[in-house]
Amino acid sequence: MFRHAWTMGVVAASLLATACTASADPASAPRSPSVASAAAPPSPAPSLKKKTRDDVISDFRYATEAFDLGLTVVKDPWKRECVADSTAFSRTEPGKKDLLRVVSRLKERGWRLRGDVDADGATFLESGGWDIITGVGPIPGDIKDRVPSSASGALALSAMSKCTKPPSPSPR
Repeated sequence: MFRHAWTMGVVAASLLATACTASADPASAPRSPSVASAAAPPSPAPSLKKKTRDDVISDFRYATEAFDLGLTVVKDPWKRECVADSTAFSRTEPGKKDLLRVVSRLKERGWRLRGDVDADGATFLESGGWDIITGVGPIPGDIKDRVPSSASGALALSAMSKCTKPPSPSPR
């Protein structure tokens, strides 16, 4: 029960971030320059290659193609290249079958599952220096008015890599 509540918290937080910082219309969500590569087949041993934020978002788009209300990518307020958050909305509440399909498609793009797929908790994957946490669930009532009106459920995808600071200018 605690794991389910924790996952719903993660999903709700991602949904809230999406609702507050991105358009509620997934079709108008910002598209990554590498969106064309979302349909491209995986390259050999992609998990060994360092991924960029654009690569991760492209993988998210590829993995969530079946969600009927599309994927909304959250704009990071700090413009960090080491964070990628998104939510795939659906007219129906997604369940384990939907989560398994997303995990399978992420694996096609070189992601490795850490642990088990958990539709009642959190599912973790890793690739190219990035870690993903994902979960499925209903749209929480307190944010229902900030997401697509026809959405009943969603899948949240949140990824993070090691954030590095740019080098400081050397003193003269």
